Amino acid sequence: MKFQHKLAFVILLLFLTVLGYSQIRYSEAIDFTLTSTDGVEVNLFTELDNDKTILLNFFSTSCGQCVIEAPKIDSIYQQFGSGNEQLLVWGIASPSSPLLGIDNFIADTEISYPNFATQNSDNVFELYNISYTPQILIICEYIVSPSISYNEIVENLNYCFPTKLEVIEIYPEIYSKNQLLYVNNPYKEEVLMRIYDITGKLILSDRLSAGLLKSYNSLSSNHIYIINLLSASGHTKTQKLIIK
Repeated sequence: MKFQHKLAFVILLLFLTVLGYSQIRYSEAIDFTLTSTDGVEVNLFTELDNDKTILLNFFSTSCGQCVIEAPKIDSIYQQFGSGNEQLLVWGIASPSSPLLGIDNFIADTEISYPNFATQNSDNVFELYNISYTPQILIICEYIVSPSISYNEIVENLNYCFPTKLEVIEIYPEIYSKNQLLYVNNPYKEEVLMRIYDITGKLILSDRLSAGLLKSYNSLSSNHIYIINLLSASGHTKTQKLIIK
């Protein structure tokens, strides 16, 4: 089994090099076993053997930014099947975080992904050289991503399995404010506006006349959506957006 792990590591590194990602520093995963606050034991390599992708969210209960990011990560967790599909999300609490503090953190942020104390078990912070929080790592095929921000999660999942998020550009005509989505048709002709979730499911479609600015309030806060504009003459714009 260890040989297979090494072979997968080499193959993926070669694959990433061919794709032009060789400037990003990847490393080999280190196995660990933890028990969640709900009493469920998990093992990293067991889940990797089951072809799962694991997002590790390293946090501490005294970290204000961790409180802000946790619900956003939970939103992505829910959009990718709440642990019932390929993506698993594990919250890894710092060894200095007490059990009661972790329970309070879960209650305050209303997160649904499993969380793990590290006080009396494998010190995953030490294994992965985590010296501050929050930090996010993505592991698949026994390969660990560099530390990423929550805004980069979906793009990095593309390294592990296909998402519907591919080439995304930023346009000032599409933005979110006060939990509303605003779409401004920049063309001098009608456009077909389509909104997808990050799994590719069509959520909403609409037609906007030339120059029209329209708002939409039916989308969930903190969720990631993909907005596509297709003009009558075939021009297209696509943007990823978090409703906030």
